[in-house]
Amino acid sequence: MKTFSSIFLSLLFFSSSYSQSDFAVGVNAGLSLPVGQLTEFYQSGYGAYGQFMYLFSENFLVTFTVGYDIWDVDQDALNNKLADQGKTFRLEIDSHFRIIPVYIGVRYYMAKGKHRPFFSFDFGGYSYEFKLTGHAVNTIPGADLPRVPIPDQTETGTESTLALGLGYFHKLSKHLYLEINSKYNVITNGFTINEPDEEYDPEDPTTIYGVKGDLAFFTFMAGIVYRF
Repeated sequence: MKTFSSIFLSLLFFSSSYSQSDFAVGVNAGLSLPVGQLTEFYQSGYGAYGQFMYLFSENFLVTFTVGYDIWDVDQDALNNKLADQGKTFRLEIDSHFRIIPVYIGVRYYMAKGKHRPFFSFDFGGYSYEFKLTGHAVNTIPGADLPRVPIPDQTETGTESTLALGLGYFHKLSKHLYLEINSKYNVITNGFTINEPDEEYDPEDPTTIYGVKGDLAFFTFMAGIVYRF
């Protein structure tokens, strides 16, 4: 561990002793807010991203990004939907939808100097994990009925994704920058819980499940970039 730390500190000292290179790395974290269909039964999520950047010029660069986003099911929203439809059961479930996106992208800075707004475009793929487990509970007054188990479901795979973004770059020192960005992300064939008031039959708990569909979400991130 000491050897690794010594090498890392030496690289930082070496890079700070000479002019800037065309390479940079960054990390940021923040909120992943669902849009459209994803908002109906999922809570606001969170995410974190790591970036590797290559500068072709002071205004144009290429990025390689790896991220992590996760959303948990909004159980209250599910049960409110059922209650509005007059259903005589509620759901006690645990479910999440998690993705690891990998992007290749381009970024264009609209100004030079210390304050640098930019826009970006990213395209790539993502791996996902959808999990669902729980029970259906009868809510008929006075009825002492057992909970009906919902079969556990786990789905994984890879699909395509893209993102459009706007951001702001602020120079803190010779090599260190603050980055704030917002992106609109679209993922193909994402997994969400199906419409329970239309599909669910308390006699057949297999009718609660994950269904595929194109989904969207906004990310609002802030982080640090180090230019070598």
